[in-house]
Amino acid sequence: MKSFQTLALSLLTTTLFSSALIASPGAHGPNGEHLDQKASKTNGQLGRQDDGSVLMPMKHQALLKIRTQFAEVTKTRKHVQLHGTIKPHPDGFAIVQPSSDGRLDAPKKGMHISGTLVKAGEILGFIRYQYTAFDFANQTSDLVAVRNQIAQVKRDVDRLKNLGDLASKQELERLETQLTIFKQQEGVLEQGLEKSEALVAPIDGVLVNNSVSKGQWVEAGRTLFEIVSLDKFLVEATTSGENLSAELTTAKITQLPNVTVSYIGSSPQLVNGLVLANFESSSEIKPSHIQLNKPVTLQAPINRVIEGIVLPAKAVVLSPNNLPQVWIKLSAERFLPQIVEYEELEPGLVVITNGLGADNRVVVEGSSLLNQVR
Repeated sequence: MKSFQTLALSLLTTTLFSSALIASPGAHGPNGEHLDQKASKTNGQLGRQDDGSVLMPMKHQALLKIRTQFAEVTKTRKHVQLHGTIKPHPDGFAIVQPSSDGRLDAPKKGMHISGTLVKAGEILGFIRYQYTAFDFANQTSDLVAVRNQIAQVKRDVDRLKNLGDLASKQELERLETQLTIFKQQEGVLEQGLEKSEALVAPIDGVLVNNSVSKGQWVEAGRTLFEIVSLDKFLVEATTSGENLSAELTTAKITQLPNVTVSYIGSSPQLVNGLVLANFESSSEIKPSHIQLNKPVTLQAPINRVIEGIVLPAKAVVLSPNNLPQVWIKLSAERFLPQIVEYEELEPGLVVITNGLGADNRVVVEGSSLLNQVR
């Protein structure tokens, strides 16, 4: 597609044929003054004219996918821009640590690497306890003794049961109680000697492997894995307006335009003289990825009304003097730049507050390409 656009721009700047202009109603300045629909100082070529307008045949407009819409004055909520940082949410962030020293064994699927999506309850690894030779011998000896006692008690219980009514019920109950205790002791010893500690994912999310590998010796309490939920995170934003907190409700993240965050509250402590406003994710649309500690920009509506012309943000481009401008369509093949003032709304939208009259046809697709025509 870029090759077609480049070709069209090239054709436009080299074609020497002039084009007949078709009048289009409604083209006027911000104060209602009439705009001449014909180039007053044309140089006889297509492309950029002496008065700054651009002549472009309809077929080239279609090739560049230039699209316009009528400007309409409306009232909308004013937005403020806040700078913040993505932080983990206490309910959307988990760490996985072993409760004792040992060697790390991988689950059947193998070791998880950073970026892997895991589910709550999924086993991430096992900790195999490591004893000294002396401790291991003692534990094994105790386990063998308990298992022998279990076997002996079982034989005694079976013998009494075979005697039927002749057996002492009191003695039978005592042996059965003793058998239960020995089995519990066997379970505890097996837990230490023969069963490994399973490391289980507490929540759904993206896993971070803190450089651990299969067979590695790890100590109790060390953070082996971290899990970050994609639908539970915080944004800590700062503002110098101490009274602004009362007007905050929700916000959109410029870098994640489909994600909405809800205002929770402000910290009672100032950070570098600024108010710390906390937002949490509340959108049903889950982002494909998030990065903790990433700086982001929030666009938050407040309880103030602003009047202007709402347009897609990409309709605003920079003039040769680095001033914001939009292109309006004067006729079928002529476009004229208009210097404007604007404010940003939610991501992807702006409101033109000065410099553009209503009912003009404003270019909302292809403005940047039109801006490059020479």
